[in-house]
Amino acid sequence: MGALQAGILRVLTRRGFRPSRIVGTSVGALNAAFLAFHPGETGGEMLANVWQNLQDEHYLRINPVRVALRIASRKLYLVKNDFLQKLIAEHIVIDDFSATEVPLYIAATNLATARKHVFSEGSVSQAVLASSAIPGIFSPVEIEGDFYVDGGVTANLDLETAVEAGAKEILAIDLSHCFEVPDPSNVMDVVTRTVEIVLRERVDHDMHLLGKKAQIALLQPRIDHGPGVGDLSQASRLLEQGEAYAERILEECFDAKGRLQPGTFTEELSIPTGDAVLA
Repeated sequence: MGALQAGILRVLTRRGFRPSRIVGTSVGALNAAFLAFHPGETGGEMLANVWQNLQDEHYLRINPVRVALRIASRKLYLVKNDFLQKLIAEHIVIDDFSATEVPLYIAATNLATARKHVFSEGSVSQAVLASSAIPGIFSPVEIEGDFYVDGGVTANLDLETAVEAGAKEILAIDLSHCFEVPDPSNVMDVVTRTVEIVLRERVDHDMHLLGKKAQIALLQPRIDHGPGVGDLSQASRLLEQGEAYAERILEECFDAKGRLQPGTFTEELSIPTGDAVLA
């Protein structure tokens, strides 16, 4: 789903959008980190190309024998996250928050405290790995003695951090409403649907609460169906759908003078200033 988000960012940067700060969580942390180093139109194009080049890759390589061995040996993960580590290393030249073009904030979940932790200094790559460490699938990431997992557990769309950082205008791209989950037919469907409900309720709650403190334009693209977990083969299709959505919705998000308009912008899929929050 990060490709869908990248398609939206491609159009935004092409139209002149340059955030004054960027907040990212989970797959949004990947896009946020890239954009923080390359915040202009060139960066938007580069990010889109990165996703296009990934569609022949395999993010999750599930080997049943190795998974069984890791369960038996009480490992903290089922799959090694080598793919993501390599991807981040390839695209971060200076691995430090101080080197970004615009301030960057990455949300992860501290396993010990069970709370959100926001990284804004130190190693960018470690923060992004922590924010995108899917619980139970990838190993928690140890940073300065603490273990962290996916930021989506505590902040799937971290509007709170943007507001606390002083944002008055926020452009947020929410991936929790992208597609309807069909009626459950097995246990995994029930789990998936339950997670979707939790994420959506949290976004609605935060919008109601934080919408009183900042002008928030919430982008909620919807597509016909979502890819499977770890399936990158649909990257080009999702990138194109993200671009199509952004092209149609931008006139509603900004007025004639380029000022951000608060509200929720949802549309089915078959320039300005502000802060960016990426889920």
